[in-house]
Amino acid sequence: MLDKLSDWLDDRTGYRALVSSALDEEIEGGARWAYVFGSGLLAIFLCQMVTGVLLMLTYTPSVNDAWSSVYYIQHQVTGGWFVRGLHHYGAQAMMIVLGMHLLQVALYGAYKKPREVTWWVGLALLGLVQGLGLTGYLLPWDQKGYWATKVATNIAGTVPLVGPSIQTLIVGGADYGQATITRFYVLHVAVLPMLLLLTVTMHVALFRKNGATAPASADRSVKGAFYPDQVFKDRVCTVLLVGGMALLTATTGGGHLDAPADPSLEYHPRPEWYFLFLFQLLKYLPGSLELLGTVVLPGLAGAFLFALPFFDRGDSRALRGRLPWLAPIFVGGLGVVFLTWQSFQDDAGDEAFQKSRVASQQRADRAIELAANGVPPGGPLEMLRRDPITRGPDVYAQECAGCHILNGEGERAAPDHTGFGSREWVMGVLIDPDADHYFGTTDIADMKPMGKLGKAKLDAVTEFVFALGHQEGDPAFDKALADKGKEVFENTCMDCHLFEGDGAHMFDGPDMTAYGSLKWIEGQVRNPDAESQYGELNEMPAFEGELDDNDISMVSQYLRLQRFDKPDILVKPEDIPADEEGAAGGGTADAGAPDGDGAE
Repeated sequence: MLDKLSDWLDDRTGYRALVSSALDEEIEGGARWAYVFGSGLLAIFLCQMVTGVLLMLTYTPSVNDAWSSVYYIQHQVTGGWFVRGLHHYGAQAMMIVLGMHLLQVALYGAYKKPREVTWWVGLALLGLVQGLGLTGYLLPWDQKGYWATKVATNIAGTVPLVGPSIQTLIVGGADYGQATITRFYVLHVAVLPMLLLLTVTMHVALFRKNGATAPASADRSVKGAFYPDQVFKDRVCTVLLVGGMALLTATTGGGHLDAPADPSLEYHPRPEWYFLFLFQLLKYLPGSLELLGTVVLPGLAGAFLFALPFFDRGDSRALRGRLPWLAPIFVGGLGVVFLTWQSFQDDAGDEAFQKSRVASQQRADRAIELAANGVPPGGPLEMLRRDPITRGPDVYAQECAGCHILNGEGERAAPDHTGFGSREWVMGVLIDPDADHYFGTTDIADMKPMGKLGKAKLDAVTEFVFALGHQEGDPAFDKALADKGKEVFENTCMDCHLFEGDGAHMFDGPDMTAYGSLKWIEGQVRNPDAESQYGELNEMPAFEGELDDNDISMVSQYLRLQRFDKPDILVKPEDIPADEEGAAGGGTADAGAPDGDGAE
């Protein structure tokens, strides 16, 4: 039955002759492991096509939804992380295997007559694969892809005369936006794959026409069979490559997803590793010579590779006789490897870059954590803009760091915000308000040091001030100790401060009612000149009207979170004066305040 069906199909398609021509080919010099790279590339390409189609089923190519759809693939779709990881590592593998394939072709002299066109088609494949890589890593629309692509397109813009036009055509306008992601998506999933498929087909057809090129030292009288000898080696290579991609995916959790792209933030961009050599080269060239690294040297390298069959026209494929023509390839390859390695080394020793990487990873982790609860219709940037843990530091860096220091960053022209509102911070103000960490760099110098109270009373009044800003969900405070601190505060501090409508007749300090609460901090940000804040003593600009309500709320919530951090010791034990009148007493935690160590 099967024989009859096979005969019927062969009669109408001629498939047996086709299979025979594909498998029964003799290989001059015998089957070799050096020939496996072409089959390996074809296997990776097929894997990329399959995983790419699967990703397209869920991916949305829009500025608002691209990051969210990739997050959904990575964290919600069953097996999505594995499919995306295979696609990610497949792109890396194609670059490596294609480079090794071209090197093997050059070593064997397979660019010589009659295989010149096969060599040129191989160079075209290299360009297309690089184009797929460039267009692909923008599509998640995350920080890494956005800024890395911006570096690459800026390089394209340096081409004389036509560079700006090319850049505008690629980007779709003056800056990145919906037109950019649409164009990159179409290029990545339609135009470039179609061109690559045609080029691969042409390359395979030319290879089958001219046959494999054995090394000069091979015994050409030996005739190996494509099937099963070479097919076995090709299968082993395919299994190792795809298995290696799968292993990398399984051990790393798939492709990394950075925070959503935000053009307003400072970012230290780096291209993908296969373009790092060019990025590193530009570091060594001053602005006047930038064109040398972006256009001249890459152009010369491409022209040399294209013209290699014309330069090396001798009949011999012996390696020694071709060294003058292969030397530029070896030197260039070593240069690429060295520059790539040096770029990684420089980044490893760059403190600012490493800090930015840590901050970027923290932002990415937070975005993924928030996305688990749903991304709002406005997109992931709206989600982050409403989150004090991410938006708060952004606003603080832009508006506050010029005068305040927080966690070692900023300028000290006003009180530091490291640990702001914490017990340690309050204790430091009480003991030495004129220290640079507090008000020593301002004109607010009327507050008297309270060290004479002794440790017990200082602990009590510190607990009282810390408890003033207590809100539901905050960690517990010692209510009994805070009550004793209130007595100390009323007897000692209300000559200068107001508290719940009572206190100083003349303004000497801020109203301490709800000090450190979100409402108090928002009031300070909006209008620090108000009598409930610092009044005439204030030097801080008002941000009412300068920032919108959301950003005021975000930076205020972020500042309030500092009270729950564990800052470095601001007051050393030896700085706290000994008691003069005995202990102020202990107490138990407020039964109405929940236990815990975290912020609200």
